[in-house]
Amino acid sequence: MAKKLTDIQDLIEDSRFLFHNYFYENIDSDIQSFINTLKDKTNVFIFSGIIRDYFLYKKHTPFRDIDLIIEDDLVIEDIFHNLIFRKNSYGGYKIKFDNIEIDLWVIKKTWALNQGQLKFEFDYLNTLPKTTFFNFSSIIYSLNAKRFIIGIDFLRFLRDKKIELVLEDNPHPDLCIVNSFYYADKLNLAIGDKLKAYLKSNYNDDRNCLESAQLKHFGKILYPANSLKERIEKIGPTYY
Repeated sequence: MAKKLTDIQDLIEDSRFLFHNYFYENIDSDIQSFINTLKDKTNVFIFSGIIRDYFLYKKHTPFRDIDLIIEDDLVIEDIFHNLIFRKNSYGGYKIKFDNIEIDLWVIKKTWALNQGQLKFEFDYLNTLPKTTFFNFSSIIYSLNAKRFIIGIDFLRFLRDKKIELVLEDNPHPDLCIVNSFYYADKLNLAIGDKLKAYLKSNYNDDRNCLESAQLKHFGKILYPANSLKERIEKIGPTYY
């Protein structure tokens, strides 16, 4: 990977059609039909893990989940009558397709935008990458326009190969702490100084909170509370 941010951005932008093909090659016909119907009614964007893994590994890996954002606040159950779904946080949907789950969100209902953390009235697409917690999520892809909207934090992520904090304000600090260690382990990447400072300042030695956050999100406890405490203590001084 290039070292200059402008060169990395050029590489990403040059991959826009290859990524589009990669995505459609890895979803079955039912999901293709679902997404294409959405695209006929509104603008649809991919974000999070699929884009991150594509640029980190450059290889085809089976999708287990897909994160989508739509521009307009559609009533999904009125459009698709046989979906297996439940409502998720902030009016989004968690939709089951065989072995793949789709998390579907409305762009103007994302938490940071909804709480007024960032103003987006006329430029929400370029603002959205600034509202993510992790830097590896600071990019979205328009399936309608076949182009990336790239946050500078994602460019730094690919250059530095570190997991870093973008927007600190978040309603679920316990889950953010767990996820920080989960993704550092999963991706085999270091945690940046800004995120380390967040982990230390937001850590609460409450076994029930830390473990219930994992049970709700993962369905199991990946990190016992004493294990998380040890990892927090090993962070050492932060100078961010």
